[in-house]
Amino acid sequence: MNILIVDDEPAYRELLKTTLRLEGWDVSSAADGVEGLQRLSETKVDCIVSDIYMPNMDGLKFHAQVRSMPDFAATPFLFISGHADQATLAALTKSRNDGFFQKTQSLKLFKDWVRYLTTPIAMRPSRPPEENRLPSEYARNRDMNSHKRR
Repeated sequence: MNILIVDDEPAYRELLKTTLRLEGWDVSSAADGVEGLQRLSETKVDCIVSDIYMPNMDGLKFHAQVRSMPDFAATPFLFISGHADQATLAALTKSRNDGFFQKTQSLKLFKDWVRYLTTPIAMRPSRPPEENRLPSEYARNRDMNSHKRR
């Protein structure tokens, strides 16, 4: 499994890369959406983890570009952010993403999310990792829109 991590914070990006590599995943990374698109043109990716707020091309624009690419339209996509304010959550409910991880949460939960998203849909648990329940408005909208991703 190859995971792409896109985050403009070098130290956090390295932390996530190291965490996943220790679990046996192959990991590539990029500092923003523009570089993320470049990585996608170079390698097969099984899951994408992307920060939301980045320079040059933010995570939402990167996500929209990824979803428009036939080879990656169905690739699992996990947003990460240090923010969980209403504006961020509203933006997430409008996107067709597969999950959200807040950077203040545990690395164990992050690994659980990646494991969940890289498990074939037919074999996944019916609910995503528990600790990561978002505020009810996001969760409700995500559940209502989940049929669109399948």
